[in-house]
Amino acid sequence: MSGAARWTGGAAAAEEDRAKLEDFERRVDPNDKEQMDLLEQMKQHTEKLEKMREFEDPRLSFTTPEFKEAQRIFQENFKKNFGRPIEYGMVKRYPWSVPTLMKLDVPVDVDGNPWPLDAEGKPILKDEPQDEDEQYDV
Repeated sequence: MSGAARWTGGAAAAEEDRAKLEDFERRVDPNDKEQMDLLEQMKQHTEKLEKMREFEDPRLSFTTPEFKEAQRIFQENFKKNFGRPIEYGMVKRYPWSVPTLMKLDVPVDVDGNPWPLDAEGKPILKDEPQDEDEQYDV
């Protein structure tokens, strides 16, 4: 990932960096060349971060708490096949054969247990969307 696309913390982090720099400026000994060099490096680095933060958009970051929470929820649902039955799978006809993608005889859940079917033999979905006519009893 390039440095320009990296999330640098936003306005709160910028204020913390500025406060830390001001604290070091107060404590530095102007007669100590090494401390002055370090302070100058810190100023340059803080200015560079401020320039990077000018155009940064937290919505594009993969490190924000919101993104991490959304990713966690997606991964949990992905592991559960989003609440839908598994109708296709890699099947070995014989122990020595190569697994092939095939439609399963009976839909199963993520644990391999048979999925409940309706009278027509179709899988019963928990959050099945209804037609508009059925919702409003027209």
